[in-house]
Amino acid sequence: MNHKIKLPVKLLILLVCSAPGALLSLPQANQDQDQIARQREAPTYKVQSNLVVVDVTVRDKKGNPIRDLNKGDFTVYEDNVPQQIVTFSLENIPVSREESVEESAPKAQPSKPTVNFGTTPTAERKPEEVQDKRLIILFFDLASLETEDLIRSVETAEDFVSKKSTPYDLLAIATYSSTLQIVQDFTNDRVVLLDALKHLNPTEAGDATQEDLGDPDTSEDDYVPDDTQFNIFNTDRRLSSLETLAKMYREVPVRKSLIYFSSGIETTGIENQSQIRSTVDSANRSNLSIYAVDSRGLVALPPGGAASKGSPRGNALFSGMAMSRQMDNLSSSQETLTTLAHDTGGTAFQDTNQLDLVFTKVVTDTQSYYVLGYYTSNAKEDGKFRRIRVEVNRPELKIQYRPGYFASKQFLKLTQTERDRQLEEALAVDRPFSDLPFILDADYFKEDANSCVVPVSLQLAGEGVQFEEKGNRREAQFEFLAQVTDPKGKVAGVARDIVQVRLPVQKAEKIKAGQILYTTGFQLRPGPYTLKFLIRDNRSGKLGSFEQPLEVPVMDGKKLQTSSIVLGSRLVDTAETSQGVQHSGFGERFRMLAIKSDPLKIEDKRIVPSIGNIFLSRQTLYVYFQVYGAGEDPQTKKPSLETHLMFLKDKSKVLESQPYQVSDWAKDEKGVATVSMAIPLRSLKRGRYALQIHLRDEVNDANLFQRVPLVVD
Repeated sequence: MNHKIKLPVKLLILLVCSAPGALLSLPQANQDQDQIARQREAPTYKVQSNLVVVDVTVRDKKGNPIRDLNKGDFTVYEDNVPQQIVTFSLENIPVSREESVEESAPKAQPSKPTVNFGTTPTAERKPEEVQDKRLIILFFDLASLETEDLIRSVETAEDFVSKKSTPYDLLAIATYSSTLQIVQDFTNDRVVLLDALKHLNPTEAGDATQEDLGDPDTSEDDYVPDDTQFNIFNTDRRLSSLETLAKMYREVPVRKSLIYFSSGIETTGIENQSQIRSTVDSANRSNLSIYAVDSRGLVALPPGGAASKGSPRGNALFSGMAMSRQMDNLSSSQETLTTLAHDTGGTAFQDTNQLDLVFTKVVTDTQSYYVLGYYTSNAKEDGKFRRIRVEVNRPELKIQYRPGYFASKQFLKLTQTERDRQLEEALAVDRPFSDLPFILDADYFKEDANSCVVPVSLQLAGEGVQFEEKGNRREAQFEFLAQVTDPKGKVAGVARDIVQVRLPVQKAEKIKAGQILYTTGFQLRPGPYTLKFLIRDNRSGKLGSFEQPLEVPVMDGKKLQTSSIVLGSRLVDTAETSQGVQHSGFGERFRMLAIKSDPLKIEDKRIVPSIGNIFLSRQTLYVYFQVYGAGEDPQTKKPSLETHLMFLKDKSKVLESQPYQVSDWAKDEKGVATVSMAIPLRSLKRGRYALQIHLRDEVNDANLFQRVPLVVD
């Protein structure tokens, strides 16, 4: 039986600029405010031009490619306005190994060198490596492909690579299960490609493939989160991964073909159509054509449905409605594939068992074509569609090219759906974002016998915040998105929030020289995870990301254990409200259950974790943690714990605290004891220390030692 636990999240943001425990730290007193003001007034000049690349296939009446045209033979129009062609090239690629040999033999050329972008740094890649090359991306949708469909797809690709590919064919391999993965970058090394494909073939890869494909674990211990908490954006992540692939190879100037092996894409509504448009636009701007392959081949639908599903109820089986619905579902899953192919200049292959036809079509379409580039004369960033028209000054020639593209759009002009899609894409891609630098710290506390509460605290540099002037006030808006995944890529937790900040001018200026603290939390089962956090400034569109491994231990209370050791220099009043701060809710669709108790709460105060454990010698160090598995005195029904703190520097003791006694359980949490200690740091010199914590359970005569590094500045 699978256990579904709805995500508990508690969000806290404090905005106090003068009291201890301030969220938004003040600038240091010795900073030169006049110099800062002059820097802000300095003008910045930017020159931006948008290069539009369009490939044109030119054939005669018989369908033979025309290869003797020059730049003067073409005229390009954008929205009926002539454009100046600034780049021009002819790509002429052999279509077979025999033609490849014939081309090089008369010139006595050596064999074509091996190209492998997977082992070549980006800075060392040369333009001539892709000149007159056919670039093909093999994209396997592991999330939709059944085992037999995956085998058929991989074997088709293996057949092309081993028997029909030439040195002029550069192939890349990508997969999607829950995230996008580049298995192999562009290369013409057939040995490397076949080895990569072999690891995708279930018949050759062995047992490890099942784990790689993310097959569901049906054991009772498997933690299955509530899907409604994770489907934050009603868009298809497969389309988003296609869009990401297109953007990754946008800088490669030649035409690219993407062969998409899948078992169909189910549409989810009007927002899905928005994602389709975005994916198509990214592909067109990247000069990438999508060739969609339905790997199910020729599908035979049983009238009563497949044996894996129950028979339809009522009279649907006898009236023909059941069969009609099956046909509708099949057509719906193929409709998006057709749209992707048609709108990007590719072809959709459906209802056929000859999957190899897709390679024949790709080779034919990319045999010979011209690449034209121009800088658009329309500099508006309005996001509107720009229609392209290409003319050739020779009569009776057939030309083929993409119909146009969507112009870029300023961030402030993006719709909410487009902004959501941007965050989703940023969360799925492996690359980091550093426009908004921040650091975070994740701790763990026992929630119950099967789960832990994981509070996450992060600090954002105030200098990266863009405030908007609103009279005598300044406004800023941040969007926070976090995701926790297990080793198989399954989503175990999601948190999202939009924070609106409205402050007087003076406070806003102080914040820009300080820090912003934000906290949220998750409820997780024990095990290893990966935490990824995104922050976006909704005024400028700047993004920041942070990713780290997260290990949640087993807290079964069978032995003496502690939670995370939390160190801080500030305590804040839990009843204190945040002036100037508003959190945007998302209604029932994004409802999140509150954690039953705040693990960082100490009576009526809350400890603010020091991320990085960096302190000033004039501060007081607060040490806080919970104890589990302590013995209970049979007479008093209470624990008897003693804690010592010791500061070590170069393995030598430099400071020791007085013993701290715990003789009662935490309020409303029998079996949980709380340790909260404070020690001034004024006697410590600058340097690195190790804080050693000695916990003794006098009831069970048990001892526990832990060390935490910290820095005194």
